[in-house]
Amino acid sequence: MNRTDIFFQTKFLKSAFSIQDLPDDIGSEVSFCGRSNSGKSSVLNALTGNKKLAKISKTPGRTQSMNIFSLDPSLQKRIVDLPGYGFARVSKSMRRDWGQVIGQYLKIRKSLKGIVVIMDIRHPFMDSDLNLISWSNENNIPLKILFNKADKFPKNKTIEQVVKGNHVLKKLKVFGKIQVFSSKNLTGLDEFKESLSSWF
Repeated sequence: MNRTDIFFQTKFLKSAFSIQDLPDDIGSEVSFCGRSNSGKSSVLNALTGNKKLAKISKTPGRTQSMNIFSLDPSLQKRIVDLPGYGFARVSKSMRRDWGQVIGQYLKIRKSLKGIVVIMDIRHPFMDSDLNLISWSNENNIPLKILFNKADKFPKNKTIEQVVKGNHVLKKLKVFGKIQVFSSKNLTGLDEFKESLSSWF
C-alpha cells in the first residue's frame, strides 16, 4: 500500500472539550489549526477523500471542541482538528477558555509531531496566525503552512502570494515551504499527503 493511502482509512474518533478528554498520549498526532474561515474541515475532507468526515458549518466558529480523527484501527496515528480562532461568534470568556485549552494541548502533547496552519490564500498571516507560527517556532514544533482556497486566484496571483508569504516566513526565521491547496479542485493534494505522511 502506498503510504499516502493511510488517509483513506481515517475515521472520526471523538470530540474533546478538555485535555482530560483526549486519547492516550502515544503514537503520532498532527494538529490542524487556522482561523474559522480558513476551510479546515474542507481540507480534512479532501485529504481523506470523505466529504462527510468533518462537518462543514455555514457559520464560521461553530466548532467548539478538539475533534480527533484516527488514521488506523490501533489509534496510534491521529489528526486533531482544533477550534478555529479569531472569528468565532462567542463571548470573550469562552474564546479565552478555548485559547487556554488549545495552548495547554500544544504544550503538553508528547505525541504531537507537527502543526498544519491553514490560511485562506486571500487573507494570509493575520495576527492570530503569526502568533501561532512564532510560538511553534520558539517551541521547536514543526510547521506546515497551507494556503487554502487557491481556486479563488489565477495562477500568477497565487505565485505572487506564495513569494510574499515566503518573505514573511523568512522575517520570522521560519524555514518552511508554503503549500498551495484547494479543497475544491484538489490542487496540491498529492504534495500535501506526501509531506504529512513523513510526520506519521
